[in-house]
Amino acid sequence: MIGIGIDTGGTCTDAVIFDTKSHEVLSQSKTLTTKQDLKIGILTALSGLDQDLARDAAYISLSTT
Repeated sequence: MIGIGIDTGGTCTDAVIFDTKSHEVLSQSKTLTTKQDLKIGILTALSGLDQDLARDAAYISLSTT
């Protein structure tokens, strides 16, 4: 199963596409956190991921600090 994970931290926002069967990171992206509007940083991080793999994701998970 393919999933997307996003972590919005104090400095950076990270996004990964992860294969839960092989425990492998298939694509990753990092951008600065946009504290004035978190969705800007989240969308920027998501746009840096492999879009073909992202379409196959069964779930998405978001965490923040």
